[in-house]
Amino acid sequence: MTAPTPTLLAEALSLLVQLNESSARPDPREALAPLRARHPRTRMRLLRHREALDDSMQYGLLLTETGVGTATLSWAPERAIPWSLRGTQRTAESMLLRVNGEALAIEEAMAYLDVMWERTELLDRLISVCLIKQELAENPVRLEPGVLQDAMDAFRRARGLLTVADTERWMRARTLSHTALEELVEREAAIAELKRRVVADRGHAWLAENVGGLDRARVATVRFAERTEAERFLDLVRARMVDGGEDAVGAFGAAAAAEFAASATLTGVEMTEVVRCELPESLAGPLFLAEPSEVLGPVSDEPGWRVVQVLARTRAASDAQADRAVAEAVFAQWLAERHEAARIEWFWGDAAKTPTGAPVHRP
Repeated sequence: MTAPTPTLLAEALSLLVQLNESSARPDPREALAPLRARHPRTRMRLLRHREALDDSMQYGLLLTETGVGTATLSWAPERAIPWSLRGTQRTAESMLLRVNGEALAIEEAMAYLDVMWERTELLDRLISVCLIKQELAENPVRLEPGVLQDAMDAFRRARGLLTVADTERWMRARTLSHTALEELVEREAAIAELKRRVVADRGHAWLAENVGGLDRARVATVRFAERTEAERFLDLVRARMVDGGEDAVGAFGAAAAAEFAASATLTGVEMTEVVRCELPESLAGPLFLAEPSEVLGPVSDEPGWRVVQVLARTRAASDAQADRAVAEAVFAQWLAERHEAARIEWFWGDAAKTPTGAPVHRP
């Protein structure tokens, strides 16, 4: 593979001239489609910048040849503001993070944090947003109007936004316009489609490598903020079994009820069915070796500790829950691989801009 050919550069520059002379604001996927079709081995990203002063839009283009490098192209009409001078301000004033050159503005990050991610740790969550943005920019997902409407309906139902008034109140609380809400839902729908794409490519290989990953267990879990409280709870369960003659399940349930009524550090009590691949290995290993009624813990469960009792274990089943578990596990593996290879720069914390030599920099 070599640097971009003169033909590719000429065609790309011609496209930029066309886009930057036009008052229309095209969909990046549609604008790049012909160029991508003629040069399928080159990764392409169309960059857009809106100047707040006059609401003008300008486009730039990144052409990446894997293993070689990236060419950056821009072009501005005579009376337009050149790309390099647009939005002239300190980067840290509006940018939170950049991963592989993909920028994440602070206001955009807040929208993602509020509605799109549930389980991952904060900083890794933001890095994942950038990696997903990069993938969708380079390999776009095309969503038909009907799919977007279904996504909007599902988005509203999931948040209890069943009336126009409820939706508008939710938007005001987050300072979202209708356009911003539509863009947010489109991003969420695109991520769902990306997950399906990744699972289709890697799902069978993951299942072959993770025999037993879909085994299930029904467990009772008691969560504490402090390890000492979790250890005290374990002692209470054992005392009930030895001194009170209760069976293990009864002792655990009675101790949990007593703690729920009295302990200030107990943060949750639940009975759930879990899939092995959804659990950290530090818990999954012991849990799926344990006999029914056995009590395990304390197990670290940021930001606290949990004590778990195994109620029953079953072999893998093929159903919607298993499909969701596979999708989440495969997508998490895909993201983890990209985290490892990413070049990460943070634009917040003590420094205005982090160093750029090492692969990862955190505040």
